[in-house]
Amino acid sequence: MLSNTIDAKNVRCVRIGARHETLCSKIKTLDGRELEWVDEICYLGVYIVGAMQFKCSIDHAKGSFYCAANSILPK
Repeated sequence: MLSNTIDAKNVRCVRIGARHETLCSKIKTLDGRELEWVDEICYLGVYIVGAMQFKCSIDHAKGSFYCAANSILPK
């Protein structure tokens, strides 16, 4: 049987568009839990940033790359 509930612990909201910096009202699930508003979310390893237009951040990928490169190069 399928469940129609949202797991509020795992769901985040990010605002994209002209008013992305405006404070948003809280969104509540049917069971009364509030969803969290964030500036950045990770979906399948891609970091989506709240901005005027759809935008992805590569800072996390760059950090992982440099960490791996720095562990290989000294050897």
